[in-house]
Amino acid sequence: MSKKFDVKEQARDILEENLDMEAVIYLGRISEEMEQIFISNPDPSFADVQRIVNEYFTTDGRPAAFIEDWLRTADEHTRSRGLDETERPRAILSDLGVFRFMWFLKERGLTEEQINIVLTGAVQQATGQQGE
Repeated sequence: MSKKFDVKEQARDILEENLDMEAVIYLGRISEEMEQIFISNPDPSFADVQRIVNEYFTTDGRPAAFIEDWLRTADEHTRSRGLDETERPRAILSDLGVFRFMWFLKERGLTEEQINIVLTGAVQQATGQQGE
């Protein structure tokens, strides 16, 4: 249990040391945008997911080949986790949110190790809140 606490503490320290208020606001905006996507698409189909992912990455300036590869990889990832057909579209959208956070943190100069600690801390934080 103390290890989980340590990871959350480490994650908080990393964010405090590396991000300014503008960056924190931007991360909040990513959360809000992803939340709105889930509210607007409570039971997304694969077509919905493709549309949402295409819109995001096209707006972000990514080429079609990148988008196709990202969707294929995300779908393979959901299959490898043993998710059924109805769960996979939501999982892919969740992966989009994680990707957006990771990419932003990478652009801010965080190392892969720091990003993994931050994401692990966030998952543990979310899991702890759900369990309460």
